[in-house]
Amino acid sequence: MRKMILVLLIMSVAVISFCAKEVVFWNAWGGDEGKALDSIIDRYNKSQSKVYVRSVYVPIGMGEKIMTTLSGSTTPDVITVWDWMVVPLGYRGQIVPMNDRLAKAGITSSDYIKGVWEYGTYKGKKYGLPTTLNVSAFMWNKNAFKEVGLNPDVPPKTIKELDEFTDKLNKYDKKGALKRLGFDPVISHIYCYVFGGQLWDPATNEITANHQKNIEAYEWLSSYYKKVDLQKKRIFQAGWGDLFSSLNPFLRGEIAMKEGSQWEILIAKKYGKSTFDYGISNFPAPQGGRNDVCNVSGSFWVIPTASKNQDEAFEFLTWLTADKQAAEFAAALYNIPPKIKSLEDNAFKTIVDDKMKIYIDMLMNGYVYTFPMLPIGQAYLTELTQALMDVQLGNKTAKEALDYVQERINQELKNYK
Repeated sequence: MRKMILVLLIMSVAVISFCAKEVVFWNAWGGDEGKALDSIIDRYNKSQSKVYVRSVYVPIGMGEKIMTTLSGSTTPDVITVWDWMVVPLGYRGQIVPMNDRLAKAGITSSDYIKGVWEYGTYKGKKYGLPTTLNVSAFMWNKNAFKEVGLNPDVPPKTIKELDEFTDKLNKYDKKGALKRLGFDPVISHIYCYVFGGQLWDPATNEITANHQKNIEAYEWLSSYYKKVDLQKKRIFQAGWGDLFSSLNPFLRGEIAMKEGSQWEILIAKKYGKSTFDYGISNFPAPQGGRNDVCNVSGSFWVIPTASKNQDEAFEFLTWLTADKQAAEFAAALYNIPPKIKSLEDNAFKTIVDDKMKIYIDMLMNGYVYTFPMLPIGQAYLTELTQALMDVQLGNKTAKEALDYVQERINQELKNYK
């Protein structure tokens, strides 16, 4: 009898699997995060018999594999990609615009947090749905502040104060080797917006690399980088450990002030010592600049044009990005869900503490921007990085460097109608 029951169960599963249409989903999360996503997907599979979603772990870092696959005759039905990949793939016709399907499903901009609906959109075509959001804020080590006589509860509010605090917090040993970096700016375009500039004018569809405020931001950044000997900095950085470990340089007090995203709250909880204390705030700004800048980045779920199951893939994505599932997945990643109602869902509220509230407030009330979503977005970022290096090394003035980027990228953009 037991054998008969087992055979019947196997046959039942086989019949269900045979009848259901398979949707292949390349997701980008391993470990506990991947397990959380797989659990959500399993719930979807059990909720209906029309579609079976098969989840395959393919890290976004394998961008070459993703690009090659999208150029082939057989592709997955849903793929996870970085935000900078969305518009180039869409412009080349490798992923499908979702406008008509979203309208038919009744999903509109009002469902999303301010500024997020346009994310992943180029010239009116919406090519993907954001998975979760990462927000950048200013972080400081309160213990380091105490050590140099600064009020640990009061971060720098202006660029002038940031410079002064940096000078106090830079730390060297008796031999002159760097032991602590006062401030470590990494995402340079944040400061273009902090200074009052912008990188892109959507009204004219033009690059604004040489905006006067961007030039001022680059002049400031280059002067900051000259505060610390480059060779000493490289030697110091060589000893930094993995961000996702107790060797994280911020947790170890080797960086006093930095840009940081909300997922770093979880890193601090997991790997920070009990004595480690830090604060989160908006970025310091110069007079006349913006003191509420909120930089957003993340990944997207997209549907390849070559998928033979586009309708089923979209139906699955509609379910996966619905309020409850969006809240649940964001909580697993310590990210922020892109939908307004998800913020109030209990699944997400379980991780919302005072520090996470700061990020949410920035996102809801700040000057929200994403790096320009363009067919040549990655090339633009590369040129901006090179421009800053040229200014830092004294090869060009900030204006000369950004004038070159302006001409180079605008000329390239003309190839994309």
